[in-house]
Amino acid sequence: MSDAIDNVIEAPDWAWDLAPTVLPPGWKRHNDERGLRYTSGDGLLVIFTAAEERDGKRWIHVSASRASRLPGWQDMKNVKDIFIGPKRLAVQVFPRKDEYVNVHPFVLHLWSCLDGDPVPDFRRRGVI
Repeated sequence: MSDAIDNVIEAPDWAWDLAPTVLPPGWKRHNDERGLRYTSGDGLLVIFTAAEERDGKRWIHVSASRASRLPGWQDMKNVKDIFIGPKRLAVQVFPRKDEYVNVHPFVLHLWSCLDGDPVPDFRRRGVI
């Protein structure tokens, strides 16, 4: 299938320890040949992966999708808090046009670096 799915199956041991084991009401975890998938009671699908990326740092990656529309702000905030954690920084990347890949029309992604903060502090006067 795709490299993303292959990476889920071949994730390093430390990656599985980062996956949430306690979920809010209505959420279910599905362990199958496609890796760690989660579904909410209202139809949100989340795929959780973690790996050492090309920069040599360990990253959590979560994708969130719905069958017929993009996930909303509250969806992504909940996904971030549940799967990355409320105290970790998460980023959403808008790639260059020539690097864009779309394997699902209604999916959004979040990444979180476990080995430092790669994002500058953009706050001005204490707020963003």
